[in-house]
Amino acid sequence: MAILVRKNNQKIYLSSSGAVSNREKKIADKIDRKLNESLKTLERKWLSEGLLTSKGVKKNALLIWYELGKSLNQIIDQYKVRGTNDEPFFWQSIYGHVSPIVQRNPAPKRSLEWKRNHFRLCAKMAERSWNEVNKVGTWSEWRDIFDNAKILEDDRVLDWVVKTISNSSKRGHKELRPFIHATRRRLTKIDTTILSEKELSSKLDDINVE
Repeated sequence: MAILVRKNNQKIYLSSSGAVSNREKKIADKIDRKLNESLKTLERKWLSEGLLTSKGVKKNALLIWYELGKSLNQIIDQYKVRGTNDEPFFWQSIYGHVSPIVQRNPAPKRSLEWKRNHFRLCAKMAERSWNEVNKVGTWSEWRDIFDNAKILEDDRVLDWVVKTISNSSKRGHKELRPFIHATRRRLTKIDTTILSEKELSSKLDDINVE
């Protein structure tokens, strides 16, 4: 498999295997076209609905990033990229398609850290129902969660954090930060991925959710 990444107006076919066959290039071109079409369609939709202005002002950033994540999930699964060694290139490639009014800043360095890539995180969020996502709070609250690398290491921890926040009466940027930082501190120096469900639950139970 290969993914087409655009850098400095140049097309580069990237593959974890190194060499890229003509067949792989054709598939990469299809993914590239699909991304381009999907992102343009979404942008037109947001503009017509007033969710986005021509100057790049987002009236509902959470909904925009959620809908974008939904679309990206459909594409990555349609072309069976998820779980492959080339998945990191897929998330990186999106920066070459997204409009400046949607993502105004140049691709940050963290975009190369594929697990912290902004678009991958949007897709991660969009694996949930809109109702659950909206209950957590605004995009600011989700960004606080995603800025915590420790929470992102284990999907079970992320699920627990999201569920805990959804069920809490305390929501908001300032209210959630102490809880998120408490989670990070409790799990520091612990590789939660090797823990059983029971062992992980024991660690999480120690965290003050109030």
